[in-house]
Amino acid sequence: MIKLIFKEAWLSIMSDKMRTFLTTLGVIIGVCAVVIMVSVGQAIQIYINKSFDSMGGNLLILVPGTGESSGIRTAHSRPTVTLSDIESLKKIKNVISVVGIIGTSGQMVYGSNNWYSRIAGTTEDYLIVRNWEIDKGAMFSDRDIKSARNVIVIGQTVAKELFGFSNPIGKYIRIKNIPFRVVGTLKEKGQSMTGDDEDNVTLVPVTTARQKLKGSRHPKTVDVSFIKIDKEENVKIVQQRVIYKLRARHNLKTGQTDDFSARDLTEIMNKIRSIGKALTILLSVIASISLLVGSIGIMNMMLVSVTERTREIGTRKALGASNKWIVLQFLTEATFISCLGSLTGLFLGIALSQIVGIIYSATVPISVWTIVVSASVAITVGILSGLFPAYKAMKLNPIDALRYQ
Repeated sequence: MIKLIFKEAWLSIMSDKMRTFLTTLGVIIGVCAVVIMVSVGQAIQIYINKSFDSMGGNLLILVPGTGESSGIRTAHSRPTVTLSDIESLKKIKNVISVVGIIGTSGQMVYGSNNWYSRIAGTTEDYLIVRNWEIDKGAMFSDRDIKSARNVIVIGQTVAKELFGFSNPIGKYIRIKNIPFRVVGTLKEKGQSMTGDDEDNVTLVPVTTARQKLKGSRHPKTVDVSFIKIDKEENVKIVQQRVIYKLRARHNLKTGQTDDFSARDLTEIMNKIRSIGKALTILLSVIASISLLVGSIGIMNMMLVSVTERTREIGTRKALGASNKWIVLQFLTEATFISCLGSLTGLFLGIALSQIVGIIYSATVPISVWTIVVSASVAITVGILSGLFPAYKAMKLNPIDALRYQ
């Protein structure tokens, strides 16, 4: 019985190929749009997570805070966290590492080549906190930092612009007419979330940066600090411990404003992730509207089919076909059309999303969830779209149907 119903349903929908194609097209476009929108949303999530991973996970960031002068709150014009503060923060429970950074920029010169790059005066802990690795050579040592030596580690962009395909290790770069020996290169990271080139960076010892590249009346301070914590659930408690310890070290009394700001970067990351998820849902909902339109198209076709086949339905009933048989036939036809459109839309959506990913060099995942949803939508849309036409066909009076012209 089931085989016969499937055969008759297939012959019926193939009897008018153009009408079937146009009806199926609505489902194809709907499913294709959903697949592409879900893929775009997941690609955004991957990009966000990748950007955060490149920054380093579970981070607190220390920046200069605000102070008070004659009872008026003012912004600090100088760094307030010192290198000794950083060493003390490393002893806090659940802290993996702490790094201080002195930020500046400058023109890099090698032979006839020159390139403008960000400069970070830092320590060996920079690689741990930022989840970065050395590509060639090595990171400068603690001895280099203590001696304020002119050594430098460069990002991939700087290496390509200054040295092309040659090995930069051991060669000298001039910054402000000061020669720096290249001791290492960083592995490639790509762009940040803001579109900045992460690889356009150079690292020098923090002492070298302060003494030779960026002078200050406060030589033992850093511009910004990053604290890497072992687990995300420990970020909040570590934040409180950091605030308590720095207030004690800076001799701040009860009621005095912090002269620093300890910001939870993980919280900011989670908020941006939630925005990305909300965007994925929104895109999917918008794309689903076209699926609704497609289901209405199937229902319309089936209603027309019932009207056109009134005499056929009457003849079947007169020959003994049950209402169950009539209902199953029309539901099967609607489901066939929906499944055909869903499968075509699924493969088309996957292909287009992958092509876009290749064009923009982005990772676009093929989600199992999308395939499951597409199959579920195909069956659901088919059944719901065929219910009313099938019910209408079932209620036809055989005698009236046979008289229909």
